[in-house]
Amino acid sequence: MPQPTPEIRLDLDTVEEASARGHALDFPRTLPSDVIEGVIRAIGSLINWTWALLVAVIVVNVVMRYALSTNYVWVEEVQWHMYAVGYMIGIAYAVSHDAHVRVDVLASGMGARTRAWVELAGILVLIGPMVWVLVEYAIPFVDRAWRINEKSSAPGGLANRWAIKSVMIVAFGMLALAAAARLMRITAFLFGLPRPRP
Repeated sequence: MPQPTPEIRLDLDTVEEASARGHALDFPRTLPSDVIEGVIRAIGSLINWTWALLVAVIVVNVVMRYALSTNYVWVEEVQWHMYAVGYMIGIAYAVSHDAHVRVDVLASGMGARTRAWVELAGILVLIGPMVWVLVEYAIPFVDRAWRINEKSSAPGGLANRWAIKSVMIVAFGMLALAAAARLMRITAFLFGLPRPRP
């Protein structure tokens, strides 16, 4: 007589606690951080559709190349541009949702206040200066592309290269906002300023 299959029950809270996200700190929310994170969430949700469109463009490109024996440079460039937009905007979205990469082996052994201080230092010493330098160098880079109406150097490539270059300024501006929102949440946790929301 066959044995009955035992019922398997999953405790999703235990699974989440064991995952990398289980070590994330949920700092208190503040009104300014909620507004900034809401804007980033809205833009990120819109840009998330880029990934579905990118898959469709890649499939079309592969079909054209192997089934129809034809290739268009502009289609390949559209792929690169869509990937760049999704990735660059995704950085701010990841910081806003505390989904960025961290060394969980070290973070899991630290207390909440220690981790808050480490994150505070990371924002002030790493993210802030990096964003400043990148935006400072990106502005003349984009300005020049716009003034000369830069196009792809490849025959049949895309025009208006300034548009994709402009995404750098937007993306790192969003990263600065996401870092500022995270910084407000950390200071609300450490110092009570700005005032945490109930």
